[in-house]
This record gives sequence, structure tokens and C-alpha cells, in this order.
Amino acid sequence: MNAYKEKMRTRMNLVSLAAAIAALVFLALTIFREQLPVLPSFIKGFHIGAFIGFEGIAAWYLSKCMKARKNETEMKKMYIEENDERTGLILRNASTLGMSVILMGLGVAAIVSGFFSATVFFTLMASLLFVLIVFFGLWAYYAKKF
Repeated sequence: MNAYKEKMRTRMNLVSLAAAIAALVFLALTIFREQLPVLPSFIKGFHIGAFIGFEGIAAWYLSKCMKARKNETEMKKMYIEENDERTGLILRNASTLGMSVILMGLGVAAIVSGFFSATVFFTLMASLLFVLIVFFGLWAYYAKKF
């Protein structure tokens, strides 16, 4: 259980670091907003919502981990949930199907958008290319690992 406690501490440090960096970047971009291009209000709203959502999830996760570190029963419960084979199998199957749907959806959307807008077409193709690179990169990594 000490190894899991150390793993949890490392995760908490990474989440704290990510939350702090996100807050600093958001603050810097907010301060220098006049020097950036003018954005529609819905994009500003999305930025604020995404930032608040990310910080909220980080705070929730950190509080969950701190609570578990103080209570051995809670930590054991988190460890079991994290290492449950059934949950892992469900997640793996959902991820496989989800990736197939994403790849097909991006491909079809890129083809259809090509009839209407070159900008949207190239954006979707770049997204598709990025997803494919990540997918095949992870595939190669896990093929060597196992």
C-alpha cells in the first residue's frame, strides 16, 4: 500500500502543477487580452467555462486523494477501484469502439466539409491526422511493451 500511496502523491503533485500552470496561463492571457485578437463573446465564455471546469475537477480530485490518504479504508477502496479487472475490460472495450467511431466520424466529416469550406476541411484533416498519429504511436508502444 506504500507504493500506491507514493503513486497517489505523485499524481497529486502533477495535478497541482497542471492546475497552477493553467491558472497562470489563464491569468496572463486575461491580463494581456487587449494585445490579442478580438474574440466573440461565446469563445470568451467557453474559455472561462473550460478553465473553471478544469480547476474544479482538479480540486475535486485533490480533495478525494487527500481524504483517501488520511483514511486507510478509503485508500484501499480507491486502489481496488483502480485495479479492478472488470472495470479495466469495460474501459478497454469502450475505448476501442470509441476510437473507431471517432476515426470514422472525423473522416466522414472531413469529406463532407470539403464540399463547403476548405478551412473546415483542413482543420478536420489535421484533427484526424493527429488522432491517427496518437493511435498508432500508442499501438506501437504497447506492442513492444507486451
